[in-house]
Amino acid sequence: MPLWVMPSDTPREASLPVLVMRVSGQTLAIRQREVAEILPVPRLSPVPEAPPIVLGAFHLGGEPVLVLRLASLLGLSRPPEGNPLYHHLLLLPEHPARPRLAFLADRVTDTLMAEPTVLPRGESFNDCIDGDIRVDAALVPLVAADRLLTAHEAARMAAFAARSAARDAAFATPDPA
Repeated sequence: MPLWVMPSDTPREASLPVLVMRVSGQTLAIRQREVAEILPVPRLSPVPEAPPIVLGAFHLGGEPVLVLRLASLLGLSRPPEGNPLYHHLLLLPEHPARPRLAFLADRVTDTLMAEPTVLPRGESFNDCIDGDIRVDAALVPLVAADRLLTAHEAARMAAFAARSAARDAAFATPDPA
């Protein structure tokens, strides 16, 4: 079942690099500029009181990174594909207004140049799909990373990140003076 259906007369963006990925049985795309790095899944630490959408956290350069289930954010209910050892994290660029985040994808399968068709606001669940691209003969939804979390969800993620950092600080060894 598709997440949405794109009208045929919508405008297109200029060609841009996108990452194509698999998430719970769906092929999706994301603009390459919205992803800082593609990482293997490291050992994750649980985040106390976090909702099930938060898989856990890890440290990158001394900063906590919260890992969120992309399938859950998109309302996809099928189980993940493939061996979890080969799943990928899409690390988002640093942003001063939110904690560092990474989204779990089953697998990033390709990077390509595409001319996305623009989806008007209000036409997808939570506006988190803002267009589509053509991959072979299929239309593939284009995920807008900055629209995946609502303002309330982003505030909760910031609180979880602060809690994780405080917990880590409690276990830090003091510097010998």
